[in-house]
Amino acid sequence: MSDYQIFNRELSWIEFNRRVLSEAQLASNPVMERIKFLAIVSSNFDEFFMVRVASLRRAIKNGDRTFSAASELPSVTLQKVHELCRKTYADQYETLRRLQGLLGDQGLRQVSPEDYTQEHLSFVREYYQKELFNVLSPVKVEEKRPFPFTGNLRLNLAFLIEPLKPGLEPETERKMIVLEVPPYLSRIVWLPETRGGRSYTFIEDVVTTLAEQLVSGYRLVDKLTFRITRDADIPVDEEKEEDFVDAMNKILQSRLHSKPMRLEVQGGKDELRQRLVAALNVDQTLVYAFDGPLNLKDLFALAGMSGYDNLKSPVWNSRRTLPDDEDIWELIRQEDRLLFHPYESFTPLVRLLTEAAIDPNVLSIRMTLYRTSGESPIVQALAKAANEGKQVTVLVELKARFDEEQNLGWAQTLEQAGGIVIYGVEGLKVHAKATLIVRRESDGIRRYAHLGTGNYNEKTAKIYSDFGFLTARTDYTHEIAQFFNSITGYSAISRMRYLVMAPHYLKGKLISIIDGLTRQAKIGVPCRIAAKMNSLADEDMIQALYRASEAGVDIQLNVRGICMLVPGKPYSQNIRVISIVDRYLEHARAFCFKAGDTEEVYLSSADWMFRNLERRVELMFPILNQDLKDKITSALEIWFSDNVKAHVLDSDGNWVRRRPGLTETGVLEEERRAQETFHHLVETERERDRKAVKHDLTVRRRPQKDRT
Repeated sequence: MSDYQIFNRELSWIEFNRRVLSEAQLASNPVMERIKFLAIVSSNFDEFFMVRVASLRRAIKNGDRTFSAASELPSVTLQKVHELCRKTYADQYETLRRLQGLLGDQGLRQVSPEDYTQEHLSFVREYYQKELFNVLSPVKVEEKRPFPFTGNLRLNLAFLIEPLKPGLEPETERKMIVLEVPPYLSRIVWLPETRGGRSYTFIEDVVTTLAEQLVSGYRLVDKLTFRITRDADIPVDEEKEEDFVDAMNKILQSRLHSKPMRLEVQGGKDELRQRLVAALNVDQTLVYAFDGPLNLKDLFALAGMSGYDNLKSPVWNSRRTLPDDEDIWELIRQEDRLLFHPYESFTPLVRLLTEAAIDPNVLSIRMTLYRTSGESPIVQALAKAANEGKQVTVLVELKARFDEEQNLGWAQTLEQAGGIVIYGVEGLKVHAKATLIVRRESDGIRRYAHLGTGNYNEKTAKIYSDFGFLTARTDYTHEIAQFFNSITGYSAISRMRYLVMAPHYLKGKLISIIDGLTRQAKIGVPCRIAAKMNSLADEDMIQALYRASEAGVDIQLNVRGICMLVPGKPYSQNIRVISIVDRYLEHARAFCFKAGDTEEVYLSSADWMFRNLERRVELMFPILNQDLKDKITSALEIWFSDNVKAHVLDSDGNWVRRRPGLTETGVLEEERRAQETFHHLVETERERDRKAVKHDLTVRRRPQKDRT
């Protein structure tokens, strides 16, 4: 196929962030949830500029014309990126102003320095003297010297000052100083309030209000807030670096001083802005000026504050599917188990590893770690197991971007405890999520395994939608052992019956399945693909889907983020693409392939992107238990039926929010929100659990009849 089309990857990602922003703009969402979505937009953009904009600029510098195949030159893409980013930012800050008004109506007010009351000023002066004066370090900016060090994503202030000495020409004597706002202090400063409700200001407003105390003998002429986003797309040369850990530490250090990819500014007149841009030697196209506070990520603290439950979504509690009072080994031996996070608790996996650490019958634990939490109970369990004398082998992926430093720390913790730590695989990122526990039992050695679509992180498991699979199947766990042998040793990577591994076999397997359905459809067999993933950006996969669509295969795709596939064309008229953005981040990868009555269901750690399929170690695994297959296919149908939080992609690249339509009989559809449906299903199961426990206690406590 030579005339197929694809969407631009970078612009598709920005469109995803605009869908996130649309949740902040949606009046039906509680106002604190809308604030949270605003913060997510800013967090997403930070990573986008650090990685994708950096890659584009590097491609332009290197004269790379193949940065995005079948798309425009990197320079053209970069221009469009900046245009769409500026439009999105304008919408974001307009939304912020509306939300601040709504919060003010609820008694939660942001106060700017010009609106400080005398009581506010008294408080601010005291706070400044106690918390700020001794830790603020103004640094002069001089033309012939390097610009003072400014950390990545740190909040800074720049001041234009002039001497108070009489007789001097102010314009020629003006100087610039910069200072960093202490990052360890809360961005939000709560003010005393006598009108009822609560008032807050931002810490940079406190500093600028009293900044003249830092420049005795000078007068403040102008001030602005700025923030630099630096290049984080710096690869490690694994062939040249002998010490990989040392190489990763060098990468972390180099990011501190890498080139700016974005300069955000708030306030300030032309003279100060121009001086700052010139001193930083930043291209004007990278300057983003905002009429509002920078770094809206800090609004997470506002959205999470206590006392405003009426402005938040109701709490959804997870269900524990594996009872704490039952033998977890027996539960997994009985049958395969599927955990659907966060609706179903992540606790069983933490419990499994915690019990394995102290179980005298457990001989070894092998695990991959890509991203985990700062106080990870999983890493603590692994360290405990190593201390207990068990063989613990953990592949810690040091190349997990923005988690490198934390992963280095966990690797050292595990090594100190006596564990064996493997620092990734040369040339590849290990993104697969796998655990294997070997246990001696009365009938011999048995293996227990967990495979997942998401990270081993108990915190994100509360807000990311993912599947986790637990099994003790002998043939299945044998292949998981083979997988670990291949990534931790020199075992040859062979094709396996169940597990499909990238980068060697996964892409070929997927295309083979899709092409098989294409052939079946051509001879009249009803065929269907239902797939859920985070991103679809591999052109070979897209072409395979186009071929299947042309043959008549019904294709339903749920793609949360980037989607380069173009639906609605002659070659893609049987493809429907939706994207769901809701209170939980849709992170699960689940694929269902059906030809006639034959159905295969898979879960995977991999998205359908070039990097996942050809540059990472990933796993796709089949679900064999029919009940679990039904659970996954049912979940897919629920996602595809969403008409509240789903957006539908059209052939022009527009994402249109889906609304309830009319049925064939002319009746308006009921609203169907997938995440809410999953929550209600879990609540129904929880009620059954409570009734079962109550019945069990009643039976056990029933008094015996008097037999005399």
